[in-house]
Amino acid sequence: MNRSRLVIKLLALAIAVFLGVSIVSSVFATGPTGASPLDPLMVPTDSQTIAPHTTLWFYFDYVTERISFARLTMRANANVIVNTSGNPGLEFGIYTPEQGRDWVRDPSITPVGRGTPYYDALTDFVVHDLYWSGGFNTSGRYLIALTNRSSSAMRFRLTVTGDTVTLYPTPTFTPTPVLPVPFTVTPIPTATLQGKLVFQTMTGGTIYTVNGDGSNLIAVSRGIDPAWSPDGKQIAFARWDATNPGLYIANADGSNERVIFGGTNIRSPQWSPDAKFIAFTQDKTGGDGKPVWKLGLVEIATGKLTEPQCSTLCYVPSWNPDGTALAFTDPGVGIQATNVREGPAWRILGPTGYYWDTAKNAPMPILHLPPIQSSKWSPDGKRIVYVERAHDRWELKAVKADGSFSTGITNQDPILYIFYGVRVNSVAPTWSPDSQQILYLADRNGKWEFFVTDPNGQNIRQVLKSVTDRVALRFDFQNERMMDWTK
Repeated sequence: MNRSRLVIKLLALAIAVFLGVSIVSSVFATGPTGASPLDPLMVPTDSQTIAPHTTLWFYFDYVTERISFARLTMRANANVIVNTSGNPGLEFGIYTPEQGRDWVRDPSITPVGRGTPYYDALTDFVVHDLYWSGGFNTSGRYLIALTNRSSSAMRFRLTVTGDTVTLYPTPTFTPTPVLPVPFTVTPIPTATLQGKLVFQTMTGGTIYTVNGDGSNLIAVSRGIDPAWSPDGKQIAFARWDATNPGLYIANADGSNERVIFGGTNIRSPQWSPDAKFIAFTQDKTGGDGKPVWKLGLVEIATGKLTEPQCSTLCYVPSWNPDGTALAFTDPGVGIQATNVREGPAWRILGPTGYYWDTAKNAPMPILHLPPIQSSKWSPDGKRIVYVERAHDRWELKAVKADGSFSTGITNQDPILYIFYGVRVNSVAPTWSPDSQQILYLADRNGKWEFFVTDPNGQNIRQVLKSVTDRVALRFDFQNERMMDWTK
């Protein structure tokens, strides 16, 4: 009897292995076609032919050495060259990862760069038929759209070089005769939220309010980084208009809009818990061109401005519950905090801090601080959520307010990431009013959408899908405060 059961189990295992291998083989039987930015080709190693009136998409991976908030700082360029032996009719455009996803919905999107003839400065001869060189302020997979406008097929040679450019081979998979690999992406359920949101479509774009269940979507204004007042009856936002830039407040329905503090390049307004002050950050860059962003604190009733002490790049301020301190992010230092009345800033999370190593179940020193963005203090004052660069994508993390126990919140779906090379970015976090949930944006479905999670990374759900199916969101990895949540 025992032997029979063993034979049955072995037969079942053999069938499972065979089916698993068959599934794997069928999934990877066809490679990328280059027909769209969602299916790009690797950069070829030799000459290729492109059919008439055809566009082929290629990709390359680019890593930037420094990420700047307000001004692009580049240490290495990507160089894209297309040679056609002098034959006209070919053109190419460079697209960012976000533009590639947007192109699927709107092919008229303008690329960030186009190839042009490259002339030798001494002889005025064309050295390369098409050439482009440039850098990016974020790492990622960038796209080349090569188009043949002529009525005949054309030979071309595409070359991409750069100190921080990597040309990955076409993904392949060799099945191993062990347990079958489950090619099932973890499903994300949909849900609704309690309360109400205010959000922007993009920096300086339309500002909407909407109920947590997706109902009553209303465009109330336009501006930058909207934030609720503590009672949910007003919103604050900034504008960079040439005629009347500054810090604005308005009623929740958009009425009674007014400037409470005039000034250029203001961002990230946040109401104090007692609703008497609004903190913000402002560009104070001088004549030397080196970026300087400082904190400002304006009293709503009087318009009086104070400037709490902070470092050189003081982004995304957020209040502690008693209104005595502000946390902020400095990309070169980490997460810091400062007393709103007096005293120097202090470090919460930086290179000398610690993170919690779940594998070792112990605190481990941080030897290198990756770029971080978008920190925000929880309403209960216990934790600060932030966004950290994790090699090839952005992930949510949280740290206790005293700087201890930094832990990860989001992570990659192993099937999407390992087998399909899909990198999901999780950005722009904000807390629920009770500090029990974190709302954020992710591009896991090819566009920016809203998701919510418990602070420990469990129970991830997609929310407001009906909204993002109607309203397109744009995130530029510039510490945007895309949304805020109230009761």
